[in-house]
Amino acid sequence: MNKLTKAALATGVATALLVGGGTTLALWNDAVDVGAGGDITTGALTLDATGGSWSDDPDQWVPGDSFTYTTQVSIVAQGDNLVSELSINPSSITGTPALVDALATTMTVDAVQNGAMTAVAGQENVFTVTPTDATTGTPVEATVTITVDFPSDSVSELVAQGATAELSALQLRLNQVESA
Repeated sequence: MNKLTKAALATGVATALLVGGGTTLALWNDAVDVGAGGDITTGALTLDATGGSWSDDPDQWVPGDSFTYTTQVSIVAQGDNLVSELSINPSSITGTPALVDALATTMTVDAVQNGAMTAVAGQENVFTVTPTDATTGTPVEATVTITVDFPSDSVSELVAQGATAELSALQLRLNQVESA
């Protein structure tokens, strides 16, 4: 065997022994606890609605009818830099497409306590929720009124006659949004 082959063979055997023997080929290293201290705790975002009722029994609607649903909401929006929005979930109204498409929904917010609910410019039925103190978890309380209209000019001829729209699953939704 020539010298080059012997050297390559010796290097291969030495490498196999080092790797196979549990030793590492790593260079020195170290780690230190920087004493950053403190744990993190997450906040909360919850929505509850109670005591809802319709202004009238919404049955056998005709174009031009309008009914309101009023409920009390309680929103916990706790956390640093938390921005949230309350809105109507449009997909929660289901039924015959011609009637569902003809209905118009609007939402108003009144009697807000422990914070503010501000309409979002350019977005229908969307309100920014701002608690008085986002660190305590004190609920923002408000009266929410949802108006469901069947505008007289939304259908013509026989469109949406004998149709159904399921309003019993009507939903409000509360979403965290990116802060501006």
